[in-house]
Amino acid sequence: MNKLPHPVVDDRGVLESLADNEAVGSHPHLLEWVEAIAAGYDQYRASAGNALQIANVPLTDQVKGYLKGHYSSPPKGLEHISLIRRQHRHRLCPMCGSMHSGTLDHVLPKEDYSEFAIFSLNLVPACDCNIKRGRTTTGRVPGARVLHPYFDECLSERLISAHFEDLGPVPRVSLRILVDNTHQHYQAISFHVAEIVGNTGVLEYLSDSWTSLCEMPEQVVRALGEIPATLEDLQAALGRELEMLDGHHKGRNNWNSVFVHGLMDNEVLNWLFARLTAPGREPKDPLL
Repeated sequence: MNKLPHPVVDDRGVLESLADNEAVGSHPHLLEWVEAIAAGYDQYRASAGNALQIANVPLTDQVKGYLKGHYSSPPKGLEHISLIRRQHRHRLCPMCGSMHSGTLDHVLPKEDYSEFAIFSLNLVPACDCNIKRGRTTTGRVPGARVLHPYFDECLSERLISAHFEDLGPVPRVSLRILVDNTHQHYQAISFHVAEIVGNTGVLEYLSDSWTSLCEMPEQVVRALGEIPATLEDLQAALGRELEMLDGHHKGRNNWNSVFVHGLMDNEVLNWLFARLTAPGREPKDPLL
């Protein structure tokens, strides 16, 4: 989960050039739909990518097929599709916070919103979390919707944290939403975490990270290669690690930051300090 800058694309110009391209199969059928599709782009922007507010553009099945086909096999003039995919291939997934994106997908699925199949602001780099989501964009609760990496500023906030219970070799792990229900986008955040983040391998990742922490703490948090003198020193070390991870991944909701933030809960912090400072433990020893 991460806020992204808008791609710099003249979407109307791209659409007009595509419609005028006699070398593609959609010519001349797309020409009469340019204004309607461009108006759809405008209302998408005006709605700030909010899936609850964006209305479909009524297109014929033939035109829908052309647009979806142009996304799958982009003709000349649609280079922005490959460019967005390539620029973000090895970066944080803005939809779920995993450590890679790898592909390109649609915020509003092209099966239901074919008019936005090639629209740059509907195309986001993502891992397979967006494929697993399928065609789900909204929920039944008012305000429940997917968050949009290009528009939702709340994605720059710290929204989620790991939550560890029954501390020991195999704790119970869950995700905790950090904003309360008075946040203006609480329902959207809650829906997005449940429908997208929660359906990834994030809990397994957090569990594996806990196992690694117990076995080799300094390989998970470098400062833990030394035994902290006080609880405050441990808290400060975790805070520095968290700040470094946020900066490295350019976002506060990457899975590594989610893990370290969870270690800073009072109960976990006290457990961790007790294990790190156990009598007879050397700095490189495991915690358990």
